[in-house]
Amino acid sequence: MQLVILGAPGAGKGTFSQSIKKYKQFTHIATGDIFRKHIKDQTDLGKVASTYIEKGKLVPNDLTDDLIFSELNLVKKDFILDGYPRNLDQAKKLDEMLRELKIPLTACVSLSIEQEVIVDRLRSRVVCSNCAYSYNLKTAPTKTKGICDNCGGKLVHRKDDSPEIVTHRIQIYERETEPVINYYEEQGKLLEIDCGEIDFVTQIDEIWSLLLEREVKV
Repeated sequence: MQLVILGAPGAGKGTFSQSIKKYKQFTHIATGDIFRKHIKDQTDLGKVASTYIEKGKLVPNDLTDDLIFSELNLVKKDFILDGYPRNLDQAKKLDEMLRELKIPLTACVSLSIEQEVIVDRLRSRVVCSNCAYSYNLKTAPTKTKGICDNCGGKLVHRKDDSPEIVTHRIQIYERETEPVINYYEEQGKLLEIDCGEIDFVTQIDEIWSLLLEREVKV
């Protein structure tokens, strides 16, 4: 099963990816995490990407397209693509890549949520500096303060989670990514999930059943 996951910053794409693994061991391809690793390692790609990410801007299409193609070529199947495509050009490019690699896309899962909820949620978000696992200090804290339950790494606040940058990122998302939702809806591949008032983790069994139905149709 191959999935694209869409949602504004803080909508819960990482949480969804972690939750759905109870059914299948997906590879979580998160462009933001990959770019941040390059930034941490101070690679040439990381130096270029940091000039965009730290300002809440999108990394240019050509750099992101090449990164995704190399990841897909390694994985081939059972993946969740998180953070790509972010605009219509990338969505069309992804279709080209999947055709070239002979990989069928099962569905695009779109997480909808109000901006006010996102900003409040991200004020409390911390991530592991080692494995990038995310936590919420209010709703999903770690057992030991400041320490990742998953690997024991140190928890940090991301620079791009500040309210000002988050608001800017949401504006970019609404302008650039919402046309992608329409694109997948026209293809009959869209599965929209309301994750605002109801925690979608409680809906995960139902979501999985819907995804299985779509996999049969691919």
